[in-house]
Amino acid sequence: MKDGFVAITTVLILSVVVVAIATTVTLLSIGEAQSSLSLYKGEDNLNFVEGCVEDVMLKIRANSSYNGTSITRPEGTCSITYNSGGPSNWDITITSLSAAYQRKVNVVFTRNPTGISLTSWKEI
Repeated sequence: MKDGFVAITTVLILSVVVVAIATTVTLLSIGEAQSSLSLYKGEDNLNFVEGCVEDVMLKIRANSSYNGTSITRPEGTCSITYNSGGPSNWDITITSLSAAYQRKVNVVFTRNPTGISLTSWKEI
């Protein structure tokens, strides 16, 4: 009778330990997956904002009096803020209008007759 009790107790203790380890590993995996997804979406949004910056710079290169306040692309919309707006020296900030993964890029450049000379491009 005593051997049966010891065997059942051992099985129960091992089962609890195995379930605890499995639960911990599962929760850690879910956390890592969420972190990875956030990182991916944040980088994707940064690529989107950088694309908006390139679009704005192309529009400014074509028209020195460009003063649009937003750029709409298939991925979404970006807001444009002019800290210093032309016709030759420009300082603009482009912000994604995404609520969850918002990114912002500040660009300082000079527009001259031959093209654009980039001074600074940084994420803020």
